[in-house]
Amino acid sequence: MKKWMMVTLFLVLLGAIPTIGSATEAAGQASLIVKSSSQSLHQTVLKVRSEKIVQALFQATQLEKVDFIPFTNHYVLLEDRGTIRIYTIDVNGDFFDVQQKRKLKVDPNAAKKITSYFRGLHEHHFGTLLKWEEIDEIIPRYTTFTITDLETGLRFKAQRRAGSNHADVQPLTKADTAIMKEAYGGKWSWKRRAILVHHNGQALAASMHGMPHGGGALANGFPGHFCIHFKDSLTHSTRSLDLSHQLMVYKAGGILSPYVKQLSAQEVIETFFIALNQHDLDLLKLIYNEDLEQAEEFINEVELIRLTSNKRSPTLNGDLIFEIPLSFIIKQKDKKERASSYTFRLKRESITDGWTLDGVRTDQLLRK
Repeated sequence: MKKWMMVTLFLVLLGAIPTIGSATEAAGQASLIVKSSSQSLHQTVLKVRSEKIVQALFQATQLEKVDFIPFTNHYVLLEDRGTIRIYTIDVNGDFFDVQQKRKLKVDPNAAKKITSYFRGLHEHHFGTLLKWEEIDEIIPRYTTFTITDLETGLRFKAQRRAGSNHADVQPLTKADTAIMKEAYGGKWSWKRRAILVHHNGQALAASMHGMPHGGGALANGFPGHFCIHFKDSLTHSTRSLDLSHQLMVYKAGGILSPYVKQLSAQEVIETFFIALNQHDLDLLKLIYNEDLEQAEEFINEVELIRLTSNKRSPTLNGDLIFEIPLSFIIKQKDKKERASSYTFRLKRESITDGWTLDGVRTDQLLRK
């Protein structure tokens, strides 16, 4: 995204969302922003009053240049006499200048204070992760609750109707169905979305899809029901974890990055397929961080990709290197579906680091 486009996006989003607190009319101001993804319209914002903190941010020392900005939920928007800067803070507490692609050194006292602010904003913005066994008791059948879509901020009411391993849910009214469909861009989809389920003062981290299926009993204009998954909930058909739902559950809890870090090598490959199918660039960046332009090309080019067999044995299965050939069906834009294969190679620096894809070749995967 071009620099001016990114700045415009931040200004539009910031102006559209109510803020916590207010800023003084000093020459410079800083807005701390928490959101679930880089493209999310729903965000929590705090305008910082402290002149010392604002000046410390403006006077941050530019350090080494970086190839990519690490995944984050935390952004800082700085404004001063027409000058706008965008910083991020990663999971390690390191600051980065998004426009200059440089690591920053911020005064330690100011950095500590900003980190504490972000902790509070983070807790306010994201949901609580509870296991399905607990959720099953908190939200029994016929319980009505409110859902917030974390990407758009749209809210609608729903009711749990059935489901033993996860919740089978229906929008409560026709108006709620319309809001849910709006969150999906006006078209029903199996795409998973990170959501919050609000009930009895709790905001619970969850994942939903947007495809009506099966039976439905409410007069809501929704032809069936949809599914909501929580931590460790299972599918009804295979009684297994659905990784695509679990990724969104942890995203709704604000801890997607550490969750992805602990995935196995094969699960990281599955996450690659999920990111392409859901057109989720942020998720792709967590496991593929060598060439972000190529990552965007994957996202923009692939309409559908699915494994045809996951029973292949790895050709390399070490502690730091993993390699496996896989067959899949791929549908590119303006092209027919076709069968293909590719040998995926993953690496990590140590056994405590997360696996990442090692240089997936666009020309080989897409066969242009």
